Amino acid sequence: MSKAINGFWRNLTYGLFDDGEKELPSQAGQESREELTEIVCRAREEWLNAQSYFNSATEPELVDHAILSVQAAERKYMYWLQQIKKLD
Repeated sequence: MSKAINGFWRNLTYGLFDDGEKELPSQAGQESREELTEIVCRAREEWLNAQSYFNSATEPELVDHAILSVQAAERKYMYWLQQIKKLD
């Protein structure tokens, strides 16, 4: 692959796992409903990005990585959805 394509995939995959937070929100203490809503929205975006990555992966190694990325992002999204539902 060309360097540009490699750079694109590297940036995309790093973006899937780095949400810019210094620590996990669950480690910081109780979150407000607004904070949890924001976290859920970000997790949903990560999940959608992972699905897009999966849909565009063509090489077997990338497909395997994309599958794991989708599964991880989905679990993260479902976890935060459960956390916000506990507030109700």
